[in-house]
Amino acid sequence: MAQQDKQYTGDGGDNYADAARKTADAVKQIGQSAAQKAAATGAEATANAAAATVKAGVEGGKAVAEIATGTASGGPVGALLAAAWSARHTLFKVLVTVCLCLVFIIVMVISLPTIIFNYIFHTDPATVDETGPTEMVAVYEEMSVTVSDCVTCGYNAARAEVERIIADGGYDYTLSTEATIDYGHVSADYDVCYILAAYSASMEQKGATKQDLKNKLDAVAAQMFAVTYVVKESTVIIPAESEDEEPTTEIVKYAECTIHPFDSSVILTAFSIDPNAPYGEFKIRTADAIDSMATALKCTLYGVTAGGQVPPITDAELNEFLDKLSCSPARTELMRVALSLVGRVPYFWGGKSAPGWNEEWNTPKLVTSAGSGSTGTLRPYGLDCSGFTDWVYRTALGKSLTDGSRSQWDNSTEITESELLPGDLGFLDKPGNVAVNHILIYAGKDSGGNKLWVHCSSSAGGVALNSPTYVKYYRRVSGIDLENMTVPTTTGG
Repeated sequence: MAQQDKQYTGDGGDNYADAARKTADAVKQIGQSAAQKAAATGAEATANAAAATVKAGVEGGKAVAEIATGTASGGPVGALLAAAWSARHTLFKVLVTVCLCLVFIIVMVISLPTIIFNYIFHTDPATVDETGPTEMVAVYEEMSVTVSDCVTCGYNAARAEVERIIADGGYDYTLSTEATIDYGHVSADYDVCYILAAYSASMEQKGATKQDLKNKLDAVAAQMFAVTYVVKESTVIIPAESEDEEPTTEIVKYAECTIHPFDSSVILTAFSIDPNAPYGEFKIRTADAIDSMATALKCTLYGVTAGGQVPPITDAELNEFLDKLSCSPARTELMRVALSLVGRVPYFWGGKSAPGWNEEWNTPKLVTSAGSGSTGTLRPYGLDCSGFTDWVYRTALGKSLTDGSRSQWDNSTEITESELLPGDLGFLDKPGNVAVNHILIYAGKDSGGNKLWVHCSSSAGGVALNSPTYVKYYRRVSGIDLENMTVPTTTGG
């Protein structure tokens, strides 16, 4: 045995990986009866521990609910081990691990959405679908599909409302359709984990079923995507009926309809939630309990919070940002599309996507592309840096930058820093100078004169708008006239 591989009892470095794996297996195999007993006995110590868990998750940000569900090293087991290994002596490690296993059960039963974990632990047997999946990720994916289908119904209702406005007003159909501004198709601003947590909290963790969840979401489908419109006029040419006649013109009216992004406030409406009401006996607001529960679910699924450190840009903030830009319509559209993903799509090594919102984003996927420490692990699906830039250009303008940072370098030309305009590209380095390059989209400057870049970054956890100082090279996409091109109209699909 090499000297550096030796282990000494009690030195804080004892190697109990095998024992830890067995402990993890034991936790997984505790099963239905133990979970039901933990939930049903309601012993004072258990109740106090659970209450402290939820409350600490809100007040401290490093609650047992979060630690025991995976922030330490990629999952619940890793978190248990990290906590146990913080003790110095072997006996303490064993005791702490055992205690944390018990806490883990309580967290599963009380602090995570029952709509997910009831399928596994049967804490509410009367509402369990015996034909449903029993694997956590499989349950989550099934619930994600249900939520996605409901949101799709909401979007279709918005499209139907556009059709109704045009028909009832007698507006020119072709002009109205071409003028439709469809933010709902580009950005689906909803968080599946939050929705599942909100639903479970509204049910007080009892009686939650997939059908009831669907019924309540469907009931607010018409409110998910607001539709507004303004009436405009256009002069159209009427062809002559014969060679002896001249073409005439006619002024026609059309409706410029706007489908707004997903309105997340309808989630509270759907489940009749008062965010400021006290949650159960835990002496915290319902809104805080939902946030804590959603975070715990994300940590359990991914080992970290999906999309983690970047808050989404609100519609008001996005419109304010765009209003301050002084650039061509094509460049403005690039910014609108790029910023629509800030805080909403996580970083995923090798992540690529077709134009428009991808329903698979933020759902657990296996990283299959080689070359990353995340390869072979389960992560929330999203985009990598070049996948993001290509998605933005394809979604906004219907133009592809091709795949990979090297190809995007080759398909662009060098410009100076003073020539930078929104929509231009920035690179960490020249291809070949670094093992992994990084590509960003220039977004302008902040009030302090700092360059702003929108990009999909592993360090930020996903799509972010910030001012990194490592950008060395500035380039402009070749073959696309961003100053004079007509911006394609997004009409959904």
